[in-house]
Amino acid sequence: MKEKCQSAPNFFDTIERVCKSRQLVIVGFIMAAFTLLSLLLFNMRVSEGGDDSTYIIRAVNFINDGAYPSFQGPLYPVFLSFFVAIFGLNLGVLKLSSLLLMVAGIWFFYRVFRERIPYVVLFGTLLITSFSSFYIYFSSQTYSEALFILLQLPVFGFVFKLDERKDNQPAWTLLLGLSLAILATYLTRTVGVGALIAVLIFFIFRKRYKEGLLVAGGFVVLLFLFLLLKSAIWHNGFFDSGQASTLLYKHPYQMDQGKETLGGFLGRFIDNSNLYLSKHYLRMTGLRAAEVKSVNGVFTLVLYFLFILGSIRAFKRDSYLFFTALYTAVMLGITFVVLQKLWDQYRLIVPFFSFMTLILLYGIYGLAAYRKSQWPGRMVMALVIFCCGSTLLHSFASVDLLTLRKNLKGDLYEGYTDDWRNYLSMAEYVGDELPEEAYVAVRKPNMARIYAGGKKFYGIYRYDTDDPDLLLQRLRDRKVSHVIMASLRKNPNINNGQTINTIQRYLYIVSKKYPELFRLEHQIGSVEPSYLFRIDYGVVE
Repeated sequence: MKEKCQSAPNFFDTIERVCKSRQLVIVGFIMAAFTLLSLLLFNMRVSEGGDDSTYIIRAVNFINDGAYPSFQGPLYPVFLSFFVAIFGLNLGVLKLSSLLLMVAGIWFFYRVFRERIPYVVLFGTLLITSFSSFYIYFSSQTYSEALFILLQLPVFGFVFKLDERKDNQPAWTLLLGLSLAILATYLTRTVGVGALIAVLIFFIFRKRYKEGLLVAGGFVVLLFLFLLLKSAIWHNGFFDSGQASTLLYKHPYQMDQGKETLGGFLGRFIDNSNLYLSKHYLRMTGLRAAEVKSVNGVFTLVLYFLFILGSIRAFKRDSYLFFTALYTAVMLGITFVVLQKLWDQYRLIVPFFSFMTLILLYGIYGLAAYRKSQWPGRMVMALVIFCCGSTLLHSFASVDLLTLRKNLKGDLYEGYTDDWRNYLSMAEYVGDELPEEAYVAVRKPNMARIYAGGKKFYGIYRYDTDDPDLLLQRLRDRKVSHVIMASLRKNPNINNGQTINTIQRYLYIVSKKYPELFRLEHQIGSVEPSYLFRIDYGVVE
């Protein structure tokens, strides 16, 4: 049921009337501003994290080799594969697809919530979100966030339409649509299963038990049919362990530390709450400086208080916002419990940024609405204006037109630090100069493949033995002919001599026994250089 605004001060009533009467103009302005900022902040490079290039390579493998895009959610690589099929490995086109998804996300967010929640809260949320450089960043990245942001919205639309129905007979079309929408979120990111949990909890609260069972049953049947089809085509089993298996361990890269305990998962929730709320969320909204690295437990508690306040108010007054609060709580709860603290990546909460802001503003809105004076309403508006101004200033400060201009002219190394410039230049050298049959081992194979024009690389991420013969045999079995040893920084912001030394240690262990095995063939850079070694297997025969 729609929130009634009569209890709010006259100040809110006035703003609400203006927002309602000019809603198309306002949403048009927001979309135009977001598009402009996205173009000014457009990033033509692949990120150092590597996940974006991994999605691209899985799309390439899917369209060229028919390989199923496992490990991460398969739907986004499949989406990218359509563009790869038409335009090839074109970074600009792939990145523009994210911009289109994000702009569509703004429009459908407005469409889903209009006439259902206060326009002050709706447009305040869209303004803060759309001006934030942290959010805008994903409009030019090939991460799954952009698609996931858009695919969440049909879940809300179907839930809202089902909740508005007074007919006791099942609406089969809506129920099937909702089941499909939930499946789509799950196939994009595993955390999407939280959408089903949120829907079921909501239907229980609304005493719509039959619809909840039908949606759950529909999701299970659709998922089973998908897995059956996947197994029949790719013969790789029903389920992929993928990233999920590493989440059960205390450390994702050091399995010998053992699996996480119940107390450990509770500790994760507390640590991640502080990280993602008091640090990342407040930076994203402009309430803390963008450079802040510290956490603050008091800020976390305040945000939880406002979120709970908004949720309680929504439970009593507004079913649309109550479902939004449930959905946000479930998604953040899963994220905070299952992820190890070391990930510390704000992109993990970006898909829920708008929903978080919506409920928090509604909580503050509720505080103001209980007061008869005008100042609480003005304080709320002042907070929205401050957040918009702060995020907008940071977005403009982040604009680098010189780098963007060089990137658009074809220099895709501009903007990288020396370590990455030299590494990716070496990958390009491999693609241009080495014979087609050469197979090169690297630390970041998917990034290297993009800069090498699609040439495949062998990735060395870790190793579990110090036996030089076993390590050498792994290279021989895979017919690895060369190795790139780069100087990739541990701390990306500082060249302090500390590098990601997986490759260095691997080569060191083998070369202690076979000192003539690795022969330097090419070097790029004198500061933070990258080396190409040829493997001479003849010395061990």
